[in-house]
Formats: sequence, structure tokens, C-alpha cells
Amino acid sequence: MLPWEPRRTRRQPSANRRTIVTVLETLESRRLLANSGLGYSLPDLRVTGSAGAVASWGGQLAVTANVQNIGSTSINEPLSLAPGSTSTTDAPASDVAVYLSTRPHTLAGAYKLGTLTAPALSQNSTEQVSGSFALPSRPIGFPRAGGRLYVFFVANPNNSILEYNSFKDQSPAVPVKVVGRYLPLLQATGLSLPPTMQPGDTIQPSFSIANYGTAPTFPQGNVQVALVASVDPTFTLGSSIVALYNIGNVASLSNTPIQSYYRSGKVNVRNATLTNLSSNNNVVSVTGSPVTLPTSPSVYYLGLVIDPYNKLKQLPHSGNPFQLIRMVGPASSGLPPAGTISTGGGSTPAQFPSLPSGNLVGVN
Repeated sequence: MLPWEPRRTRRQPSANRRTIVTVLETLESRRLLANSGLGYSLPDLRVTGSAGAVASWGGQLAVTANVQNIGSTSINEPLSLAPGSTSTTDAPASDVAVYLSTRPHTLAGAYKLGTLTAPALSQNSTEQVSGSFALPSRPIGFPRAGGRLYVFFVANPNNSILEYNSFKDQSPAVPVKVVGRYLPLLQATGLSLPPTMQPGDTIQPSFSIANYGTAPTFPQGNVQVALVASVDPTFTLGSSIVALYNIGNVASLSNTPIQSYYRSGKVNVRNATLTNLSSNNNVVSVTGSPVTLPTSPSVYYLGLVIDPYNKLKQLPHSGNPFQLIRMVGPASSGLPPAGTISTGGGSTPAQFPSLPSGNLVGVN
């Protein structure tokens, strides 16, 4: 029994008295955030990251690490009260190691890609650092095309910074799909035209294309994108190029770090990217100069064809190369459609289908 216990408590069974003692001991067990046994606060680093959704052995992979110092001063620090002074909770500049692993929950057998340098972090602050790494030839035991890799980030890998808790410096895994060849894969993702069009109208189209492959396009030269008129919804012999645009480079999906969107295990890069990557660097948007549509026939189709002369080597893809198709037909009223610069009936309109390649526009 304890001296301060009342007489009624002393008469209770011993089991009840032990329960009271246990509660008192629990209340006395307190912990201050990031407070060391030495009597001062320490930094506490956490790291998460993102990477390109696809990669090829021998290619490039871009990554981004978000480094956070969750340490917080919980006691008075007389030496940090002066203006401009640092706190013991601040973390100096440090490295972030980047690893490739074959498994999503361990670094056993992982391959180290390299390191990123994180700047100094004051308490309760976050910094973002990015970099691009060259992937080696496929190491033994790592997946071939169609498999998956996992990217890990490890903050303070050499324990050069004294932390409150260094056991949580490893990020969750970021899955990456392995693609067989280091090539681009281009697809039209947007085409802005007037809601209704009729033959002979002058319009100003704008469009966007995306590279879902592992390589940028600039090593192979300009990417040509054709605005095409066709008598049917396919790129057939009777098609005509209304305007041809030259794009200097489209960065690859490998060089576009994004948060994982297939944690469920299903990898569908193209469909996910269409909704999640509209403003990333693997997407290029172009606003073209005004073009005059063919005056005949009375109804035809207008759409985009990327690389109409097959000058680029790309990853295999199936489907109709004639993309984002819109119909051009008679106007339902005498009013010009919204977005049309001028309606048809000009003195020298281009004729369909004998229109040659025209309106060449260079896009840098």
C-alpha cells in the first residue's frame, strides 16, 4: 500500500491496489516530440518520392524526392534565441539515396541508382529535389520487359545527421513498369476546333500530343503532326493534309516523375496518363496558324495524324493513326460557328482531296 492512500483504499483487495499503481505509472510515462535523452530536440527526417511510370534498361529515369523534417523544438533553446541562429532541430544538407528493387517491401538485393542532395531543412519544413539517372543493362535477377521495378528513397543513408528516429528514413515503394526498348510512343491527347464546321471555313486549331514511351523524340529529329481531312474515319489514300506542324521535342514518360496511380497492381499507363498528366512535360500543346478547310466534298472528317510519313521509330502500338476525329458538314443555320475566323466561300479556297501539304508551321 502507498502512504497517501485513504483508509478505504487500504481495505480493498490487493489486486485493486495494483491496478491503481499501474495507472499512476502509465500517467508518469510521458514523451516529448523529438526530444533526446541529452536534453535537447533533434531533427527527424521523412522521405517520399515519385518516378517515371515506365523505364527501359539502358535508358533514363527521372525521380523526385520530397524530404521533410518533422522535428519540432519542444523545450527552450537559449542558444537559438538570437536572430538568424539555428535550432538543434534543424537538419543540415544531406543525401537521399535512390534504389531499384525487385520487391515492394524490402531493399534486399537492391541496385543503387545514385544520390540526390537535399538542402538544409529547418524544423517542420519540406523540400523537393529531382534528378535523372541512367539505368544500367539489366542486372541479373531483375525483370525483363513487362515486369515491374520498385524505386525506393532513403534519407540520410550514411547516418551523417543525428536524428530523433532514423528507422523511418525509407520511403514507400514507387512501382515502375519495364518496357523492352528505349523508344518514344506518341499519341494525340487533345484537339480544339469550333463546335461546328463547314467546308471552306477558316479556323485556328490547337492540339496536344503526349509521349508515353521511355525515350524523348529529339534524337530522331522533329515530330510532324498533320491536320488531316479524310472522306472516312480512317487515314486512307483519299486523305489530304490540311496543315503540317513540326515539334522539336516531346519528353518521355520516363522523364516525368508522377505519383503512383496503380497501387492495386494493375499497370495501365496510357489510360491513367490521359487523366493525370495533362500539364506534365511529356505533353506538348500547340496553337496553329489559321488554316482554310477544303471546300469539297460536302461532308468529311478532320483529325490528327502523328508522323504521317513514318519517319520515327516508336514502341509498338495498335489502332487507327487518325485520331480525335471531328466531322465537317453543312451548317445548320446561316450563322458562323463559334471559333471560326471566317466562313467558307472565299475566292481561292483549297480543294479536297487534291490539297497538297501546306501551312507549314515550325514549333520550337
